[in-house]
Amino acid sequence: MNSVLRQLPNILTIGRALAGVIGGWVLVQSSLAMLESDAVRLGLIAAAVFVVAALTDWLDGWLARAMGAQSALGALLDPIADKVLVGGYLIAYCVISGFDAYLVLPVIAIIGRDAAITALRFIRPSKAALTVTSTAKIKTALQMVITAAPFVLVMIGMTDLALWYHYWVGAVWFLALLTVWSARPYVLAAFKN
Repeated sequence: MNSVLRQLPNILTIGRALAGVIGGWVLVQSSLAMLESDAVRLGLIAAAVFVVAALTDWLDGWLARAMGAQSALGALLDPIADKVLVGGYLIAYCVISGFDAYLVLPVIAIIGRDAAITALRFIRPSKAALTVTSTAKIKTALQMVITAAPFVLVMIGMTDLALWYHYWVGAVWFLALLTVWSARPYVLAAFKN
């Protein structure tokens, strides 16, 4: 099999991380747009970038298994790309909210936990510390759903933020608790023995 083709899963993974940075920036630009048409266009672009990038989370793993191209690098990059994708959009939401403390605090917990676990993977590398737990997979899926929720709500016509914003922030708090709790197995595995 062509060596470039074997790198496709890792290329998709890196693209997912870049999408978090680019999509988050586009989302902030949509909130700063002077014309409503520009805001809508940029918001739709940010939403499309997130959805396509989130789908690559499944696709890159499937391709790696199907092509026999699984690698330690891919196992390391995949969760980092997920963290950058979700983190980029959560930071953008914080900026758009005017740094609402009720949103910023759980986002700090989520990003802080993710940065700590990523650092732990580099500082104390072990097979157990690299293995993604089922709780972490559920956490990542929920992160993507909750991060995408504002796009969905606006697209179905719920443009009055007062109707759903605080419920969504509550979901982000729940996500922060789950995210912090899911760090336990990685910490225990890294410091075992």
